[in-house]
Amino acid sequence: MLEVLIVEDDIILLDFLVQEVSNLINVPAGDISRVSSVKDATVFLKRNKPDWLLLDLHLSDGSGIEIAEIFVSHNPQGRILILTAQSEQYLLPAKLLTSVHSLINKADGLAPLRDAIWELSRELDSNLPDLTILTPRQIEFLRLIGDGLDTAMIAKKLQISFSTAQTHRRQITKKLGLKGSALVTLARNLPKEM
Repeated sequence: MLEVLIVEDDIILLDFLVQEVSNLINVPAGDISRVSSVKDATVFLKRNKPDWLLLDLHLSDGSGIEIAEIFVSHNPQGRILILTAQSEQYLLPAKLLTSVHSLINKADGLAPLRDAIWELSRELDSNLPDLTILTPRQIEFLRLIGDGLDTAMIAKKLQISFSTAQTHRRQITKKLGLKGSALVTLARNLPKEM
């Protein structure tokens, strides 16, 4: 299981990010580490070595760049996903550039963040489902599951028989090794670009 640290000083956004990451990498929200300050992140990183970091650059008690530098010094292979509203105000030191997976502007919305989390998680954890093994039709079917449609509704929407829809669902379940709520959670959080 990937170990993740999320650093965000807006507590509501922090809770939301924890839930998003939890859903995308299919681990309980309680297993996602979270802090809301440079001070707490520094203490955490001295005791722990997460695989990746989701980081806001503008924190109430300092710069996220300080945290990124500590993180990289303790885990040179670690990866950083930056989420910020002030990307133009910061200049990342050259030594951090190879560790930064993505820089996402908060104003760009949720889709780019989900895509970046998914890509980074797949890069670091080969146990996550490989969506590239699905056919385009199966991806379409999976997206409809994520939209809350059941098998009968999907059959009607795609204008296929119920039996064909059941076959698609069984094949998706078998290929991904997921079923029930785990499949629905993945379907709801699919990256936009696939």
